[in-house]
Amino acid sequence: MLEVSSQMIQKMTKIDSKLQLKYGNKHSINSTIRQKLFDINGHFRQMSVSDASILSNWIGELQIAAVDGSVNQTKGEYPHVIYFFQALARTLKGSEKWEFDIYTPLLEDLGDEEIENQKRIRSKRMAELELMVAKAMMEENNIKVILMDGSLTHYAIDAPRLWQEVKQLALMKNTLLIGVTEEVGTSFLYQELDLEFHEAQGQQLVYDRDLLFGVLKQGEMLFMENVQHKPNVYTAWLRPSTDPAVIGVDILIEQSEEMDQICDFLYSTTPREGRGIPLFLDMIDRDVRISDKLVEALVEQYIHPELKQRLLSPKRFDRLY
Repeated sequence: MLEVSSQMIQKMTKIDSKLQLKYGNKHSINSTIRQKLFDINGHFRQMSVSDASILSNWIGELQIAAVDGSVNQTKGEYPHVIYFFQALARTLKGSEKWEFDIYTPLLEDLGDEEIENQKRIRSKRMAELELMVAKAMMEENNIKVILMDGSLTHYAIDAPRLWQEVKQLALMKNTLLIGVTEEVGTSFLYQELDLEFHEAQGQQLVYDRDLLFGVLKQGEMLFMENVQHKPNVYTAWLRPSTDPAVIGVDILIEQSEEMDQICDFLYSTTPREGRGIPLFLDMIDRDVRISDKLVEALVEQYIHPELKQRLLSPKRFDRLY
């Protein structure tokens, strides 16, 4: 049994009370939030489960692919770290494209400002690798849909040149690019609701994921034409499983006529009792993940022991207890 001090328990209890006071009555205002969104032109739609024949007709002779990436690092503090990256694109038929990279700030001669910029290397390099495998997959296969892990806008921000290449290739080959966001971090819907509404409810649900928690019914999507603030993409919010949290779905504006069919496809390929992510994308996430054991094995095998001890071994790991 883990021993916890009474002082720690008291502080946790106080935090819980404050959270309950601020967020605890969310379920009681869900119907009000729903009505308010409807009043400002929110379009609620019950998605359809497509059977095998419908999906087959929609996909035709093309393939379905998903892309995800993973990054892990050694157990030190910046800049005494090595980052390990890999990205995977895979089709349902088993065709795969991989990309790998390794980076350490120890090999860079950086000033203070450059060091701050280098801390973005994780998201930038990860975006590049994921776009590289997506591009290679489209170049060598006829793809109907590519599921990307996360918002499409982060690719445009972190890897703008590659993003434009992938976007243009997708449009040329009529491949649907779909960004699936598990942790919705936007506040577009929240900002659309007037200040009086927020004050009346006594809550500060700053993020759309908090605002929509439990608001959508299972199998329902929400689309709002007047709340599309991401450049060059359209976004819808979905609840494809029993999990009351929503996911975000980004598609290219040029492919907006496919929004309903895309959402039906995602709903049809998501486990009802799962966490709301299409099964195939979840499988790619599992297979591409870089484990701590792999990182430790690579360092142990390929980094000189003296350099490992000097540069990559934090003193806290040398404790005798």
